[in-house]
Amino acid sequence: MAEEEAAGRQVTPQEALLGLVRTAYGRAAYLDEVVKEKLQRHAEAGGDPFDPPSELVRWLRQSRDERVAATRTAKAAVDAGVMQALERRLDMEGQVVADTLAAVLDVLDLDQEQRVLALTAAQARLSGEPLPERPAPAAASVAEEPVDAQAAMEDTLRSLVADEPGVDVEALLREVDEEEGRTDG
Repeated sequence: MAEEEAAGRQVTPQEALLGLVRTAYGRAAYLDEVVKEKLQRHAEAGGDPFDPPSELVRWLRQSRDERVAATRTAKAAVDAGVMQALERRLDMEGQVVADTLAAVLDVLDLDQEQRVLALTAAQARLSGEPLPERPAPAAASVAEEPVDAQAAMEDTLRSLVADEPGVDVEALLREVDEEEGRTDG
């Protein structure tokens, strides 16, 4: 069965089996919709929904037959190793996508934050989730002049003792400078 289907469509027997499973389940779903519509019309016309008209019996039987066919085909697909082959193929395709994305990110020479954002966006796109928001660009830092720690401490000392009578801050600072051997003042 699968070999004939595969030859006619130029696909592997595993792909043909999967196609047959999907087709059978699709037909069963269609038949279920037909039964649902006909049963709804029957109930709207005053009929008992638990006692369907005889014309529905044919549709119900056909739906059941399609499900049985789909189940048998699915079992044949599992027995033939289709699921393992499909898993291997999906793993391989996933690895190709991951390798390609890594190569692109390497070529772009992104920093760590940009790389994480790009990978998060790729994962979101692949899983059907919304893309992450772009972070606001960092504000340009204003170049500040280096702080002279000693000058800052001297200024703090001056402000602390500014109102103290009889304290000569400059004389104290000169004395400390002389004791420590500093001559820069």
